[in-house]
Amino acid sequence: AHYVAIGIFAYPCGAAASGGVAGHLRLQRDALVAPFAASLGDRFPRERFLLAMILVGAAALAGSAAAFAADAGAVVFALAALVGLAVTLIRPALQALLPSLARTPRELIAANGATSTIESLGTLAGPLLAAALVALADAGAVFAVGAATLVLAAVPVWRVRVRGRVDVALSSGGAAPRRMFAAGFHAILRTPRTRLVVGLMVAQTFVRGCLNVLIVVGAFRVLDAGAEAVGYLTASIGVGGLLGAVGAMTLRGRRLAVPFGISLVFWGMPIVLIAPSSELVAALLLLAVVGAANSVEDVAVFTLLQRLVPDRVLTRALGTIWSLAMAGVALGSIAAPAIVGAIGPRAAFVAVGSVLPLLTLLSYRRLAAIDREIAPVPGVELIERVPIFAPLSLAAKERLAANLEAITVPPGETVIQAGDVGDRFFILAEGAVEIDAGGVRGTAGPGDYFGEIALLHGVPRTATVTSLVESRLQALRRSDFLAAVTGHEAAHAAGQAVADERLARGGDAELPAAAERIGPEDAHVS
Repeated sequence: AHYVAIGIFAYPCGAAASGGVAGHLRLQRDALVAPFAASLGDRFPRERFLLAMILVGAAALAGSAAAFAADAGAVVFALAALVGLAVTLIRPALQALLPSLARTPRELIAANGATSTIESLGTLAGPLLAAALVALADAGAVFAVGAATLVLAAVPVWRVRVRGRVDVALSSGGAAPRRMFAAGFHAILRTPRTRLVVGLMVAQTFVRGCLNVLIVVGAFRVLDAGAEAVGYLTASIGVGGLLGAVGAMTLRGRRLAVPFGISLVFWGMPIVLIAPSSELVAALLLLAVVGAANSVEDVAVFTLLQRLVPDRVLTRALGTIWSLAMAGVALGSIAAPAIVGAIGPRAAFVAVGSVLPLLTLLSYRRLAAIDREIAPVPGVELIERVPIFAPLSLAAKERLAANLEAITVPPGETVIQAGDVGDRFFILAEGAVEIDAGGVRGTAGPGDYFGEIALLHGVPRTATVTSLVESRLQALRRSDFLAAVTGHEAAHAAGQAVADERLARGGDAELPAAAERIGPEDAHVS
């Protein structure tokens, strides 16, 4: 809605060029400030940072409405930059927050798909509302309604809490703001595959910036329509986005680089095809295809980045990425009027629309290589098989997996001894062990786990565990286990339930419920 209102507000000031200047003023400050401000998202709770940015956006829109009523055009443009900054910071905070809420890779893809769906709804409803308000009132009404909408959005966000959070002060290491800011750039630059993905994303935002201006130019000079058509054309992107978001939710696993590239092709080609026609209906349908491709691109690229970038610097990296994206939009907003002036509006649609298909063609092999190279974090699947850890977020599970210590135990060797101090939690990856708990013995196999009672209750080991064959175990240090489990209400409850159930069985306290038991008389015979 803000894009439409500021574009219509600026157009009388200088036709196509005014739209580019408005877009540039709205975005140039974001690109410079966002990486520094986004570093706060890794220093403070991300959900609180997200809430703060929503309220900043609401305040800026309310100020825009007041400035419009006072006929202070310069203030409207200045506050447009602040609105853009808030939006720029909302996105990395949201995308960095999702891995701390989703519990599995599939949930993360679904969450990104839901985000894209909601954004598509906004892209549909916002421009339609803006067009109606401009027709009935003026752009100032759009600013006022936008401010009220963001205030309402802040209410449910206030209730969001991340459970099992790692202390953000520790995760940032008390680093100076300059070092925290630099960490976002380093996370992007450290691998060629991250650089490629981010580079293509920035190219897409450049085309988006051009399209923002071309929609206004096209409405007046290609389609011979009025100001309301700007809202309808922008809304058609949202309509397509809804359909694309549904399709994006069918993405599975980690092979997302090639779908990302294909979505870029369908982002650009419809823009090329707008050029030959003067029909509004055809332009609406083609921009709907752009919207559908945008939803698939969003889900694919952000899930890729969430998996490629370490969680401890994710907000900073995403803030940097969004600053680059906003810079791309700003440059596109400035470049589009120059392109239109140089080669005309129809040729401008062809030139701008060709950018992404050509870049995708040149980088397709490298995108396919990313899909072959990306592998799940080792140990995550093993962590997911432990019921105690099931409620944890994907980010928390990956932190646990990164802290697993592989141990190979030969046949007959004792893993833990009854009466010893408990210092680790064990998951059996391969092999078999015998558990002797007060004269009741049993065996455990791959996927079983033991050692949680001593850690949760602060008591000595309640059983002796001996390897029957050469076995491979994964161990978690006491501090890592307790930080994950006790910091998450549901995980702590699950751990206590397992421990209490085992303690209730008396002598076989450490014996996994699914393990094969050998009674005392059988043990004597053996």
